[in-house]
Amino acid sequence: MKTSRLAVLAAMSVWGGMAMVATPATAGNLERGRALHDTFCVVCHDPSIYSRRDRIANTYVGILQQVERWQSNANLHWSPYDIDSVTEYLAEKYYKLPR
Repeated sequence: MKTSRLAVLAAMSVWGGMAMVATPATAGNLERGRALHDTFCVVCHDPSIYSRRDRIANTYVGILQQVERWQSNANLHWSPYDIDSVTEYLAEKYYKLPR
């Protein structure tokens, strides 16, 4: 009986761990976003692009679309979590926009 309980607890723990891994895909991580941005985005442009008058993105969704576009163009194969992380980093750091 103890083995059965341990097996159930282990399975629940694994299932809970998978849920925790899947959940952050809807909300990014600012530090991860900064690291990805500083590693990949600044290779092609400096941060002044975010404050120019004719910038393409002016909303959170607009930033998200540009992050999706350019990570795809650069063939980076970022996960939704990575895309959200960079989007949240840019929205907070440069655009001063709420999610």
